[in-house]
Formats: sequence, C-alpha cells, structure tokens
Amino acid sequence: METITFNDVKISFPKEQGVVIEKLNAIIQPKHITAIVGESGSGKSVLGKSIVGLLNRAEVTGKILYGDTLLTPDIQQSLRGQTVFYIPQDPATALNPSLTVREQMEDTLYFHQHIQGDIALEKINQELSAYEFDDIDRILKSYPSQLSGGMQQRVICALASVITPQWIIADEPTKGLDAISRKSVYRLFLSMQEYLKNSIIIITHDLDFAEHISDHIIVMEKGRIVEEGLTEVVMHSPVSEYMQSLLYSMPKRMIHHE
Repeated sequence: METITFNDVKISFPKEQGVVIEKLNAIIQPKHITAIVGESGSGKSVLGKSIVGLLNRAEVTGKILYGDTLLTPDIQQSLRGQTVFYIPQDPATALNPSLTVREQMEDTLYFHQHIQGDIALEKINQELSAYEFDDIDRILKSYPSQLSGGMQQRVICALASVITPQWIIADEPTKGLDAISRKSVYRLFLSMQEYLKNSIIIITHDLDFAEHISDHIIVMEKGRIVEEGLTEVVMHSPVSEYMQSLLYSMPKRMIHHE
C-alpha cells in the first residue's frame, strides 16, 4: 500500500478565490485513518480533491505522488474510483439518481469483478449485511432520493467494499448529521477499515469526530499545515495557537468509544 506525498504543492483558482493551498508539504502514511481538520476555507477539501483530480479551473503546481508515481491527470483518472475511492460531502452526488441501489451495485460488480446474476446478488447481500442494513430488499429496490443521508453514506461504503480500494477519502462525512447519526458514521468507518484493511482520509471540521475516528491528524489554516502528528498528542497537547483556539471553541463532545 502506497503513501500519498505532497511536495511544494500550490493550488489556486485565478478567476475565483485565488491561492487556496500555499506551498504545502506532507506525507500521508497508509494503513491509518488520517483526519484533515480546519475551519471552512482552510483548504482541507481542496487538498482531498487534489489527490483524485477533481478540481475544476484550478492551477496546481508542485508534485502529488502516489508512492513513487507522479499523479498526472491520466494517472488520477485511472486511480479514481478503484485504487482511491472519493466520498463527496453530499453522498447523493456519488450515486446515480436514475438507478436503484441494486442496479448500481450490480453495475459496479460487473465492471470491477465481472460478476453477474445470482453470484452478484449474493455478493451484494453480503456487502449490505456488513453495513447493518436491516431491510435489504427494500434498500435494493430504492433510488438514492428515497434514502436518508446516513443510508446513502452506508450504500456508498458498501459500493467501496465491492471495489476494495486501497484508499478512501471522505469529505465531511458527518456534515449536517445529528449525534446519533454521527455515531453511526463513526462505527461505519471503523468497520470499513477493519473489513477492507485499507487507508482512510477523513476531511472534517468536526474535531470530536476526528479525535475518535483517527490515529493521525493534520491541522490546516488558510491553506497551510500548522500542526500534524498523532491524534492523541495533537488533541491533548496542541502546539499551534490555531489548534488551541479550535479546541477552546469545540462544542460538547458527543461521540464516545464503545
């Protein structure tokens, strides 16, 4: 499993907000859950999208490497959705609104594993069962618009399990969710890493979620990394004034280890 490396990466949107990422250097190690945290506008989502080449109208300089491979647009396209699976802020945008869950999972299985028919359906049931779906028949017949945001997240994770990517990048997976749903997403990602044995990047402004889900953390402010390290160390003994201020304003913790 490969590292993801940023060497002097600068990202700007000349016709919009200008420079968003400023000469950034980082190495994200595999086989961990790494959280990238910061306030809105810190550049964390842009950084995540830069790995998979989902930045429209952006100018990117420096190097982004997957292992020793330079991530050119062609390489990013070949990795995206297979080796690296990206889950956007709005999970509905990652699903085809005109296909049922069953149709989407069957298409994914056929494309990636050339499995179809009864064998595919058995595999689909197995994957959905792993993510605690109670009424699988109803879910399979549903269109994305008929599912809650939390349900859509779980369907996407089941799709990822079919593909078995080496990396998953999840952008704000707890955005807009209540405490109960946040706990469900927390369990979901821990289960997914245990099941797939892969690496996960969580992009979030939710420090409580980041503290409990990740073992490494990267703190971003205005396009720069101001602190990084083991999550436990950074959360309990922050060095940067910015991280100290984030923790000071952190709302009451709502996720607990189980």
